[in-house]
Amino acid sequence: MNNIARLYEFFLESGKVSTDTRNIIPGSLFFALKGKRFDGNSFAKDALNAGCRLAVVDDKNLKGEKDCFWVPDVLKALQELARLHRRKMNIPVIGITGSNGKTTTKELIAAVLAKKYNVWYTQGNLNNHIGVPLTLLSMPPATRIAVIEMGANHVGEIAGLCEIALPDHGLITNVGKAHLEGFGSFEGVKKAKGELYDFLKKNGGEIFINVDNPDLLKMAGHYPWIGYGSGKDAVVKAENVSADPMLSFELTTSRVSRMTITTRLTGLYNKDNVLAAASVAHYFGVEEELVKEALERYEPKNNRSQLFHTKRNQILLDAYNANPMSMKAALDNFRAMNHHRKVLIIGGMKELGNDSLAEHRNLIAEISELDFTICFLTGPEFKDVVPAGDRFVWYDNTASLKDALRKAEISGALILIKGSRANSLEDVVEVL
Repeated sequence: MNNIARLYEFFLESGKVSTDTRNIIPGSLFFALKGKRFDGNSFAKDALNAGCRLAVVDDKNLKGEKDCFWVPDVLKALQELARLHRRKMNIPVIGITGSNGKTTTKELIAAVLAKKYNVWYTQGNLNNHIGVPLTLLSMPPATRIAVIEMGANHVGEIAGLCEIALPDHGLITNVGKAHLEGFGSFEGVKKAKGELYDFLKKNGGEIFINVDNPDLLKMAGHYPWIGYGSGKDAVVKAENVSADPMLSFELTTSRVSRMTITTRLTGLYNKDNVLAAASVAHYFGVEEELVKEALERYEPKNNRSQLFHTKRNQILLDAYNANPMSMKAALDNFRAMNHHRKVLIIGGMKELGNDSLAEHRNLIAEISELDFTICFLTGPEFKDVVPAGDRFVWYDNTASLKDALRKAEISGALILIKGSRANSLEDVVEVL
């Protein structure tokens, strides 16, 4: 019996995995992962003292230590264990990636499938080389379908995650100029995200695709797919779409025609995310009435497209992430919203590499075309592109911006807050 098979026997007894001694699950297997500033091997005995069943280590000094299970590489062992567990579970796994909307799409898919199946899906943002195995290993025994989000900022990462999760169904939400620093170019983005299609093609999996997206259609090539969108080749369609401000549309499938669905999501850009979920639900036989119920009940969270009121203003908070594509979608939505006083709070877009200056200059040009009272900019990315005049004001960081907003005492406004996660723009809400 090899190491991973033996380790799997211990895992079946325990059913739980821990990687952080600050959050130990009693009886779990502790994986002594390494980071830039820490070595989990140093905490193996602490984990055991805290109640772990076994510590998986790769420090040769711990070979033979009581309750320590030595492997050549702890991370690789975690990934191989997750892959084995996924195989043993033998259930459909839906892989999701994309430049924008993958987390919302993942949650929507989980919501509609949960109307008929026991579903397990990526919690929070555990979508990388550590998060994906942890997600697979935390699947409850009763799970019948798994929805796995896959994130990447370099070519080859999605391919690696596919080898762990072994998806037999998948979709790419879209491709855009995100993480250009790691991907190198838009072509690099398409190559990286397309690794999901490559895996599904190689293994005879099902591809769900937005038929209105020419980039995705080209990436899929001649491989058969299941389409959603507005085009004639879509199995699941949306018609009479509006967002005023909540997204509403008429759903048509092979089973129903023009079923009205009114969501709690803002913005026309969420139409593709909702249709992706409806398409997956349709394939897995979830009745449209149940799909409607799930979509209408879903509420966004975690600073994604949240529309709410403070004591003084109406806030559209979309501060979880930002890139040129998602910025444009947010601005288009903001333009369509009716309000006599519009204010923007915009944070810099990260990881754009050599394209950063040009993309922030383009962003300023797009904002300038809007009808708004004032735009607050924050982050070093805007330093050299702030226009003259009093409609734009710039601050180096969010703390300085927050102080300025506190003094400004803005009232009676519709405020769009949008920026990359690193800006922590949600922190300014309390002074609005």
